[in-house]
Amino acid sequence: MKYISVNKVSKIYEIRKTSFFYMEVEAVQTDLTVDDVPENEVWDISEFKHYRVKLLNSRGNAEIINFDDWKKEHDLKK
Repeated sequence: MKYISVNKVSKIYEIRKTSFFYMEVEAVQTDLTVDDVPENEVWDISEFKHYRVKLLNSRGNAEIINFDDWKKEHDLKK
């Protein structure tokens, strides 16, 4: 796992830390697009629904994804 995509094509985050024990992933925003990285290295953020996901933007500000809220915003079923 190297990258997380958010909204399919708009944002690519590079995974910096993964903890399978704590079920956490931390990733940093990049200037890359889906076309810039191999398809097999990009995971959609919805694949991490059982993880605590921390996304850092270029200024180092973090956004923690709550997947119940995220699913409601994106009109996804459980």
